[in-house]
Amino acid sequence: MTSGTNHGASEGLRGAVDEAIGRAVAIASLGAISLIHLLQAPSAFASTGYLGGLFVAAVVAAVLLAGALTVGSDRRAMAAAGALAAMLLLGYLLSRTTGLPGFTDDVGDWDEPLGLASMVFESLLVVVAAAGPAAVPGVAGRRSGIAVQTIAGAQPRQGAG
Repeated sequence: MTSGTNHGASEGLRGAVDEAIGRAVAIASLGAISLIHLLQAPSAFASTGYLGGLFVAAVVAAVLLAGALTVGSDRRAMAAAGALAAMLLLGYLLSRTTGLPGFTDDVGDWDEPLGLASMVFESLLVVVAAAGPAAVPGVAGRRSGIAVQTIAGAQPRQGAG
């Protein structure tokens, strides 16, 4: 057990590192999700126009959210990323079980490689987004300046964020 003045600083640094790792995983997942949907967009447009439009919207949303998470930590951006991933997962599951309006070609087609890869990244992003703020209380939602303060020897301010 650590005692003294460095205890708070080490917890702050650990929290900042955990938060940065979570953001990095979310950004990488968003990148993979956008790439997969970009690759699948032409066939989605060929099948059903609205499905192709949804794929393009998913790509744009994923890129914008990845950009927001790259700039700094924002609980809203992380929550939106998790929500996007959850909606994409739901869409995939519906397309494979009941089918989508005007599109039932993929019902029962569970072994499509890009679809499975997308499910992995979407599931990972849902977990990271759900665990992020709870796993690092008081750190999520702040910019990573706490790491600089801690490394420089300054004590993190209480209640900042």
